[in-house]
Amino acid sequence: MITSTIIVISGIMGLLWVKKVHNNFTRLVNIMLSVSAISTAIPYLGISSYSPYAIAFFSLLASFEATNSFSMKRQQVIFMVISGITFFALSLASLFPIPFEIPYWLFSLAFLSAFAFYWKSKKKNIFSRTGILIVWSGIALAWLISPLLSMF
Repeated sequence: MITSTIIVISGIMGLLWVKKVHNNFTRLVNIMLSVSAISTAIPYLGISSYSPYAIAFFSLLASFEATNSFSMKRQQVIFMVISGITFFALSLASLFPIPFEIPYWLFSLAFLSAFAFYWKSKKKNIFSRTGILIVWSGIALAWLISPLLSMF
């Protein structure tokens, strides 16, 4: 319940960020990823069961959308591509049975620390993709908190 609330709040914050994006394709990817995150809490007609597929697809789309930016540095583009591919793989891994345990918290910590670094040092360059990064941060925070909540 708490993890889905975190994801929905990050989806709403991602939708609010759309007003600050100028590129139409970036805006579309941001909207679709945010709506996919919000749909995780909609039980009507089983929409929430399909939202991990949508999150995976739009995460992959968002990762490759960053490659057409001229203002982002090479390491920022690499960060976006690796993050998108990681969220794509981990979203699909949560749906299919895998014979080994994946440490989601490790990937979450790595992503959140890299996002904090880029936000602090090069905020201007990743400004238009911040809505996408907010949604990914909400998902990463939910993955980080879920093992802690399962202890109680």
